[in-house]
Amino acid sequence: MAGRSTRATLAVVRARAAASSVLAPATALIALTLSILGLPSCNRHPVGPQRAVGEASAEGGVSGLDTVPIAVEAGADAGSPAIGPAGGIYRGEGTQLVIPPDALKEDRVFKVTRVTGAALADWPRGTEIGFTFEPANERFRIPITIKLPHPEGEGEVVCQNRPGERLQFEFEAMHDHRFPVHVVELPQRCAVYSPEHVKALKAVRDREGTQVDKTNKSFRWENKGKVCDPHELVRPNAGKDLREPAGLGGCPPGMAAVKTKPGLCVDRWEAHVVELLEDDTEHTWSPYFNPGQLRIRAKSAPAAVPQGYISQVQAVVACANAGKRLCKDDEWIAACRSVKNTRFPYGNDEKQGTCNDHRDQHPAMQYLESRDLSVFTKLEHPCINQIADSLLPAGDKKQCVTPEGVFDIVGNLHEWTADPTGHFRGGYYVDTWMNGHGCDYVTTAHEARYWDYSTGFRCCASMGDGGAPGVDAGTR
Repeated sequence: MAGRSTRATLAVVRARAAASSVLAPATALIALTLSILGLPSCNRHPVGPQRAVGEASAEGGVSGLDTVPIAVEAGADAGSPAIGPAGGIYRGEGTQLVIPPDALKEDRVFKVTRVTGAALADWPRGTEIGFTFEPANERFRIPITIKLPHPEGEGEVVCQNRPGERLQFEFEAMHDHRFPVHVVELPQRCAVYSPEHVKALKAVRDREGTQVDKTNKSFRWENKGKVCDPHELVRPNAGKDLREPAGLGGCPPGMAAVKTKPGLCVDRWEAHVVELLEDDTEHTWSPYFNPGQLRIRAKSAPAAVPQGYISQVQAVVACANAGKRLCKDDEWIAACRSVKNTRFPYGNDEKQGTCNDHRDQHPAMQYLESRDLSVFTKLEHPCINQIADSLLPAGDKKQCVTPEGVFDIVGNLHEWTADPTGHFRGGYYVDTWMNGHGCDYVTTAHEARYWDYSTGFRCCASMGDGGAPGVDAGTR
């Protein structure tokens, strides 16, 4: 039965849809409201030009910012070591914490530390200057204002309360050269983007809107229920720390050695992609939208929602931009069967549910609310992989792993290989048996430019290739 088209697949599993933990509001007003309430936003980007929540500032070579007069709103002197219920202002490292009366129940000593240069290595790419705050996560009874310095013009800042959450602010130029962030919880840190990165982000948002508009116009997608809006670019990987872990067996980061193929490395997790910006930084892309002509790079990290909706042609480019390549068929099979030469990553006998390998209802029929076969002409719909019990984050099925540490190579998403006629292998969260079982599953019915909700990939590399360039855009 090998080679049957996924459009004919009627089998089905239980998983859970990847949901975004972060939010990017459409206007500064929404941003301000959310931050005042202490609510993180989610990474849904409406089509067309829009402002993300947050404030930004690029600082470098700035002088005299501490001399800008700011009125003390109440209470303690600006130089006091502690601020209490009467309120006051903390000044340090060019920043100000403006704490109104009754924001605190008792005295607190605050500290802000400026982070620059090499110390920004694990901060979001494009950060020109960072600030850390103590005591981090201090809660206030009413909103306080953090004023962060910027030299000139507009800018952006991303503040993080805890891993997986962020508040992103975009502001026009302020008369006192400080951007005000209103919060009810003191962040752990705030990253001030450079002017070059702010410019690159604006360009990428325009491209994102164009790509979403283009695909919606091409496919005329239906909007069913409240699962998702096909006009919104949902980026569930934004705000996560998705740095690629150290490689195994001498391989580059995010990869493991294939022991039956000496010198071969394979991605440990199904690939997610980032977009490459003009300033050579990276920006998370939506795993629910085809990337079109965008410049993308493949990444391999646990907990990322892997990229569906991608063609073999695009996967080849994404791997190449990471210093890798698509796996050849025999390499992919060797990685799947592992050193034990088993039919499934975990052994010879199938254990349904160990991998994300079956579902009780076809997701296209479920989302489109139809059992008519016409749903199989709409498999590009971005909402299919966003319904419950569908695509899972990479590595979520902890037992779906080979002895060498390769996850999800059966199930979750089909994985393109390098055969130029168009092969994808391993099955996906609906079906791992129709075109072969487990590691023997292969679909050959589609050409290399084909894509739908089920098509993903992972990369291979030969020892010494050097692996992926750059640093992951974990918090962007």
